[in-house]
Amino acid sequence: MKQTVQALLLGLTASSAFATLPQSATADHTPSAVADLYDLNGSKVGAGHITQTPHGVLVHIKVSDQPPGPKGVHFHSKAHCAADTGFKSSHGHHGEGEGEHGLLNAAGPGKGDLGNIYVAQDGIGEMQFFKTGVYLNGGDLPLLDADGTAIVIHANKDDQITQPIGGAGPRLICGLLETQS
Repeated sequence: MKQTVQALLLGLTASSAFATLPQSATADHTPSAVADLYDLNGSKVGAGHITQTPHGVLVHIKVSDQPPGPKGVHFHSKAHCAADTGFKSSHGHHGEGEGEHGLLNAAGPGKGDLGNIYVAQDGIGEMQFFKTGVYLNGGDLPLLDADGTAIVIHANKDDQITQPIGGAGPRLICGLLETQS
């Protein structure tokens, strides 16, 4: 009897913990968002797809017609991609101040740090990765909050430690994250 009561209490504790998680994926509906990605000339050059999971987001990005090499990718804090500002209208990284920049930084990574996309000689780049602690809706600093979020791809490799953007250089590509219907 004592073991049954303990098992029931553990089950209640576990289900209570999951009840406080941000909106999570279910068998019936998996929250997701998309972003059409544009270059500074206004040409669509790719897309991003973000799927909510119970512990973060699964991110898939594909681009074409780009110069080869690694390029830093970040979530930026505003859903605004004005080419005439060099996409600086997307402001800084999502969650700036929530941790230092860089996946290799002991005091990081920040919520906007996503790694690098590697573009091949044919101009096509693709990446898929999991980002913990970031949610489309719910949690602190949701991606789909009132001012939204942009996906920004920079000209250079993100070294994952240099402040504030890992030496990633100018912004080449930008897209607004929107709920997928």
